[in-house]
Amino acid sequence: MIGKLLSLACACAMLLCAGSAFADTVTIRYSSWLPTSHWYVASNIVPYLEEIETVTEGRVKVDILPKTVGTPQSQFDVVHDGLADMSWIVVGYTPGRFTLAEMGELPLTGDTTSTGPAFHRLYMQHFAGAGEFDGVALLAVYTGSAGHVATRGKKVQAVADFKGLKLRSASNAATEALNLLGAVPILKSAAETFELLSTGAIDGSLMIPETVVSANGIDFLDSFTVVPDGLFNTVHATIVNQDKWNEIAPEDQKAILAISGESLARTVGESYARENAEAFEAMKAKGYAIDTLSPEEGARLKTVLAPVEQKWIDAARQKGIADPAAVLAELRAASAKAGD
Repeated sequence: MIGKLLSLACACAMLLCAGSAFADTVTIRYSSWLPTSHWYVASNIVPYLEEIETVTEGRVKVDILPKTVGTPQSQFDVVHDGLADMSWIVVGYTPGRFTLAEMGELPLTGDTTSTGPAFHRLYMQHFAGAGEFDGVALLAVYTGSAGHVATRGKKVQAVADFKGLKLRSASNAATEALNLLGAVPILKSAAETFELLSTGAIDGSLMIPETVVSANGIDFLDSFTVVPDGLFNTVHATIVNQDKWNEIAPEDQKAILAISGESLARTVGESYARENAEAFEAMKAKGYAIDTLSPEEGARLKTVLAPVEQKWIDAARQKGIADPAAVLAELRAASAKAGD
């Protein structure tokens, strides 16, 4: 009888522990490599982190650390290793590490507010099982906004005009594209653009329109050329340390995921659209020459850059993806449909 009572007591204790395992408040330490005053963080990240606390009824709180842990390029490792619990990364800052996610960086993938949500959906559907983000919980992975080319003293109105230009690159795919175009790519983060421009180390940069303003480059450039569907894009991922994520109750995980993914991607896309529109107005006020690459030059560009796309397709196949070209076509179709 005593043995049975002890067994019953142990069982009850285990049930109580199981029921209270997620009862405590979970505090997530967020590393932001952009200042909280930056529009991207202020308009997207901060409200999102506040919403996490709201949807979990205060059981999950996110504290933005006063200083960045690591560098923009090291944020995945920072979160993976638990030096901070959460951050957002730009996959292009570590070329070759997130091969499948680099699909969103390819030239001419589209430029609408629906491109980001479509990318998240397709990545989770076709690529998530490949394990590129093992060791962290992937809350969202999405494109930012298509990028084009900004220069100083030299206009880019044709494919031939790229030759010899020293241009900041934002990703592996963009670097390969510039090499094919005969330019001289310099792979640096957006945060390093100002120094490169202000010292005259480069002739210009591949830039999202808003970056001309937010990177303080507007006084060091004078021309902006729009490439229809984008010369490049960036892929962002919001990640949480896996052990920290496991501390969160399943119902709260579900609530967080509901406001992440496509929802966060859509919010970011809409904010980029607003900031880009304001940036074009600022460029016009500064007297910028603003051009759009002609359909004829666009077709020529597509031909020249075809090897970038094929290289990614081959690499994705090596990762076990049966038909990566079909997934890429689906992304472009989703973006084109949204742009109709």
